[in-house]
Amino acid sequence: MESSNPFVHKLELPLIQKVKIVLLGLTLLPIRLCFALICLTLTSLLAYISLYGMSVEDIDKTPFTGWRLYSRKIICGILRVMFFICGFHRVKVIGKQADSRDARILCVAPHSTFFDALAVIMMGAPSVVAKAETTSIPFWGSLIKLTQPVLVHRNDPNSRQNTIKHIKERSVSPIDWQQVLIYPEGTCTNRSSYITFRPGAFLPGVTIQPVIIRYENTYDTVTWTWEGFPAWKVIVYSLSQFNLNISIEFMEPYTPSEEEIADAKLFANNVRQVMAKRVGIPTTDCNYFDYLRIEKSQRRCRALQKLQRKLDISLLDSTAYVEEIVDDDAATKESAKSELCEHLGLSNENVEVNAVVESLVLESNGVGHGGDTSKLFDLRDLRLAVLVATSTDGVNTLLDSAFRLFDRSLGDESIAKVTCSNILQKHLFLSSKEANEACESLNKCDVVNKSDLNTYVTVTKPNHLKVIRAAEDSLIVNMTDLLTKTAGLTAERMAAKLEKYAASGSSLVSDMSATVAAGREKVSDVITSTASSLHKRMNSYSDKKKE
Repeated sequence: MESSNPFVHKLELPLIQKVKIVLLGLTLLPIRLCFALICLTLTSLLAYISLYGMSVEDIDKTPFTGWRLYSRKIICGILRVMFFICGFHRVKVIGKQADSRDARILCVAPHSTFFDALAVIMMGAPSVVAKAETTSIPFWGSLIKLTQPVLVHRNDPNSRQNTIKHIKERSVSPIDWQQVLIYPEGTCTNRSSYITFRPGAFLPGVTIQPVIIRYENTYDTVTWTWEGFPAWKVIVYSLSQFNLNISIEFMEPYTPSEEEIADAKLFANNVRQVMAKRVGIPTTDCNYFDYLRIEKSQRRCRALQKLQRKLDISLLDSTAYVEEIVDDDAATKESAKSELCEHLGLSNENVEVNAVVESLVLESNGVGHGGDTSKLFDLRDLRLAVLVATSTDGVNTLLDSAFRLFDRSLGDESIAKVTCSNILQKHLFLSSKEANEACESLNKCDVVNKSDLNTYVTVTKPNHLKVIRAAEDSLIVNMTDLLTKTAGLTAERMAAKLEKYAASGSSLVSDMSATVAAGREKVSDVITSTASSLHKRMNSYSDKKKE
């Protein structure tokens, strides 16, 4: 089951909420921010004192005991008071946190905001897996170090292996280490679905405890994702609320099977499925960049739809002449755009045409909005985009049409490596680096075979299928409107001819009138029948996609 983009969070607040945020932002917010600053300063000082004279190796040597352990508990208490003052008055806890001997790793998801730090505090500040740079962050740096974290050194080429080794050592150590807390998604989402769990928490093959975080508020002001609310808005909007709800659910510890111990990805996916079922949200294997590509594909489709609405005939028919172009230079010459506008019956400055052309020009060529795209536009790319957008099998249509339209001298089963790179960039929206790397892996004497590219898209990189499927059949949707429009135009033209004959005093007016009426009726019947058939086709295809 597919979900909406989990990396985008947009919030529309009613007027009364905006007024509330303004009023509380001028009164309550400053008080909360001052108190939070005092608490962070105090806890950071306590953490600094607790760690004084200790090197990184000392911190990671043995679990803290004695006064350092009590210091950590005191800090958690102070931070809990801070969150209380900031609006998190009550934390609903479901289930029970397992003992570290029963579950060495806490798998916490979904991760959607920096307020998730409250969940870490409620769990007693277990060791977190964090980037080494975070230990230098003012206030939070010393607090992170006090959890005895597993640090990821991004500059170390062996960082991934060392981190996994470190987690394994903690997991199987006879020393009674505190639990390791991991956000397996590795980034923040809007909690609409579980993205792919990274295997780090599952590679040790030990029992883990899934932990679910929920924010059940009328208006979701706490979520912080890649797109949408900036951090300052999350803080201002959230701390301008009287109360914020959060719940933490500890699920039963999950002990892996032999198969899951041998396959960390299987282990991770099965845990994700269990958590998704409990929360009642879908899973998705797309990452942030996959969703960006899907959105670009949808944006181009909207541009094509707007252009089709300007025409008397479909884009599929009006771009058919491109199939006859054999010479590469003819498809990419400077006048290609002008010839296209002439075929479409539109001006060379038409906004809809420019939007479509711009979407088919590589960004790496340095042409921004309003730039001259005439030297970079290839008519065959437009034809390819239209064919995919009018197909119910976009993958095969893309491959068959691309290998037919480009590099015809190589036949229908091969295209040049550079051509393949351009297609991947323009129609799958890969970066030039990604496209070139893909083509290099498929390259056979500077040529790419259709079967190899098909395997790459459908097997090696299956998420690319979603980019293509986001475009397929998008132009069919408004074809019925076009057919209705065509029927009206046809009838009007026939009526105009009739009036012309009537004005000339032709004696055949009465006979022609009957003929025209019959013809008009037949045309309308045919088009109505076609429109009805198209509706049925779309409904049938929509049902199939839902299944």
